[in-house]
Amino acid sequence: MMLADCATMPTPSTGQAAQIESAIDRSHAAYGRIASTAVLVLPFLSPERAARVRLAMSLAERGLLAARYAATASEQLAALNQAVAATAVIETAAGN
Repeated sequence: MMLADCATMPTPSTGQAAQIESAIDRSHAAYGRIASTAVLVLPFLSPERAARVRLAMSLAERGLLAARYAATASEQLAALNQAVAATAVIETAAGN
């Protein structure tokens, strides 16, 4: 992408931007709750499951950061979807 391309990108409306920020905040809070529980059960998981949980935690954290600092609304939503999917993996792998 060229710098000139940025000038032609549509900017989300204030309402859309607020909704995306709110979704990121909710997802971050959900991740925090799930990750704190996952950390408690990690020592009791098999090495393979523990590694899968740690990887999913890393992916969720990166997705949340990318969503927070993405340049466009579509990039924010894509990163947020990645973080939500990784959080679901954490919940499943650590909980079953």
